Amino acid sequence: MSSLKKLSAMQYMIALCMIGACALGWMGWQQYQRAAELRDLLAIDTKDQPLLGQESLLELQVKEVQTKARLYTDLHKQLEGEDLRVSEDSASYIRGIASNRQIALGSVAVNPSSRGVKGVKGFTDRVYSILPKNLGSGKSKVPTFQRTQIANFMFKLEEGSKRVKVTKFQIGTQKSLRPEDVPDDKWTFKCSMTIRGKTE
Repeated sequence: MSSLKKLSAMQYMIALCMIGACALGWMGWQQYQRAAELRDLLAIDTKDQPLLGQESLLELQVKEVQTKARLYTDLHKQLEGEDLRVSEDSASYIRGIASNRQIALGSVAVNPSSRGVKGVKGFTDRVYSILPKNLGSGKSKVPTFQRTQIANFMFKLEEGSKRVKVTKFQIGTQKSLRPEDVPDDKWTFKCSMTIRGKTE
């Protein structure tokens, strides 16, 4: 305490200036680091000139946001289209694909049913059993198709909507064959299409 009393006013001033200089130095260092971070973010040098061949982090983030925004817009449009094409009139959706000239399955019978999703509340599976129109009608000959026709039909069902899944599929020959027989490319089929959605 006696030593502090011996300090002159000038010495007090010097001590205060040193403390102030340390505080200002710390604040200046903090601002320098912040400025360096901002230059990295903007890809500019100390003279505020763009760095050649470098993209700023800000530009990259803006591009990422734009990409995700476009993706969101595309997915939203797809979902709206799916709701119109699949949810409201699924039977017409199936028959339209079956009668497409490139697939040419002709008329198909569509039998809808609904069931709850096991272990998931608030969602329902709408199941559509699909088979050629006169299959099981008592006729001796049932319609047959090439494997490419059947495969394209199921592919188109799922391609038209992200919510559509072919969940069951059965293919067979029109007549019984021995194990050593090579069948013609003529097949009967049955399949099921499932759409999962919120319970109404």
